[in-house]
Amino acid sequence: MTSTLIIGATGLLGSEMAKASARDGDSVHVLVRPATAGNEERMRPLKELGATVHVGDLDDYDSLVRAVGKADRVISSVHVSSASEMTLVRAVKDAGVSRYVPSAGFGLDFAAAAPGSIEPLDLKRAIFDAVREADLPYTVIYTNGFFSTWVATLGDLTRFGSTPLPPDEVTLYGDGDVPATFVSEKDIAAVTMRALEDPGAVRREIRIAQNKITQGAMIDLWRRVSGRSPRIVRQSAEELERMIAAVPGLGLLRAFWIRGETALETASPEAGALYPELTFETIESAFVALAATSGTGG
Repeated sequence: MTSTLIIGATGLLGSEMAKASARDGDSVHVLVRPATAGNEERMRPLKELGATVHVGDLDDYDSLVRAVGKADRVISSVHVSSASEMTLVRAVKDAGVSRYVPSAGFGLDFAAAAPGSIEPLDLKRAIFDAVREADLPYTVIYTNGFFSTWVATLGDLTRFGSTPLPPDEVTLYGDGDVPATFVSEKDIAAVTMRALEDPGAVRREIRIAQNKITQGAMIDLWRRVSGRSPRIVRQSAEELERMIAAVPGLGLLRAFWIRGETALETASPEAGALYPELTFETIESAFVALAATSGTGG
């Protein structure tokens, strides 16, 4: 039985990775911080999967080596700002795992996104550089936009976490006619698990470029599916640049809706073409589910 260690398994993406790994018949291992290990509510889903729990921290090399040493494969789904992954890179190399999926890829394709324009992406780029320098057997999955972040906010990152439903007021960036691509966390996990079984995916970058849509079309689709009509606040590219100057992390809005970097073709093969047997959730189906939870829909 193949053993897979998932780091960040209590998060949105990591929990889907754990479920997908269990469905595939893996021996599921998870690394959690001490505070998380003592949180019964957060740990319950992992225990129900039968996961083996390792307590440690991304900055604690010894705890990482102990956990990584129990696994054939390692998937890191930690948020880029939560901790450095550099110590994990060293632990993975020293433990000699057969495959490593770093968190560096869960976002924009480095070949499409301009260096120096998005601080979180540059942190990921540095991690990936370290992975390649260590000559690890990596597979990088470029996901572009997560459903939970972008579809649930109608493309307005500033509304993230404000409501479980798409907001009643949304900022439309530029003319709203630049395409971007999006994928559900469940489908990211499915692509990752498929790539882990693919010997041809070793030391390879794979991009997910499904669900291509403009922000204007996304808002119109939510309107049609839910019967709700969000109030639109327009923001020009110049106004967005002033906002990014104050909050650099919002450079993602520029990448998605002004430069269209998530929809650019790169040399990385596209997951849907590489693995045609996989199916992907659509933005419309996600909106139908959201509308059903609120008792709306037309």
